[in-house]
Amino acid sequence: MKIAVSAWSFHEPLYADKLRQSDVPAEVAALGFRCVELMETFLWRKPPSLLQRVLRRGLPASQTPPTADYSPDTLKELRGARLRAGTQLVCWAIDTDLTIADADTRRAQLAHIGTAIEAARFLDAPMLRITTGGQEGEAGAVGRAIDTLRVVLPVAMASGIKLAIENHLGLSADLEALVEIVKTLNSPYLGVCLDPGNLRESEADAEAGIRLLAPLAIHVHAKSHSFGSDGEESKINYRSVLQALRAVGYDGVLSIEFQGDGSPAEGIRKTKALIEKYWPSCRSGI
Repeated sequence: MKIAVSAWSFHEPLYADKLRQSDVPAEVAALGFRCVELMETFLWRKPPSLLQRVLRRGLPASQTPPTADYSPDTLKELRGARLRAGTQLVCWAIDTDLTIADADTRRAQLAHIGTAIEAARFLDAPMLRITTGGQEGEAGAVGRAIDTLRVVLPVAMASGIKLAIENHLGLSADLEALVEIVKTLNSPYLGVCLDPGNLRESEADAEAGIRLLAPLAIHVHAKSHSFGSDGEESKINYRSVLQALRAVGYDGVLSIEFQGDGSPAEGIRKTKALIEKYWPSCRSGI
């Protein structure tokens, strides 16, 4: 079992232009980790302004202005930075909308996913984290997501890239719908990116959601916001999360995604300590 660090853990300095994503692998290595998750969100020439971020917030992936810089030079810079830091890229994370009905917009979304798969392959990422988009309870959305993935999966398989759908906003907030999508396609190249921090508010609902998704998990976000004096995360029951994963024999990556304010290094260290408290065999090296 490996512990990685997601670039999102450095969201504050990245948005403030105090850090570039190409700096993240070295930051991660300096903290003693050898596995990193990088994101299309931070693949930019310059950070979006606060106004741009506010205007985009909550928009489906199909309506978000394209800002990612997939130029060869940018990808080479990112790949080189990872190699120099001696880190392994465990996942390339993008936001997608699998539920689009309009033909032209759907073609553009398929092209976007294709570009991301090519980038993941170039960057040596074995996995691409995606999102469903759409709306919870939207008529026909599950069928459209399945149809989209039937087009995308062969491309991902040919590149040796697994697809992990995160329980996130939109359609995937309906966990039964997410399970239906993954089980219908029944592919070793498709699974769930389990994010316990995105589950329902009540503890009972969250624990039920973890038990439902854990058997399908091929990637896990170890999200954290803040910590109590006992070191426990303030919103997520890590004991329950890790017990559920261990019960189904999960052997993938736990990618730390520090969501809180303040020092990323401190948040990452506290999250790592919490993981090791309940899963001592986890390791942060390759």
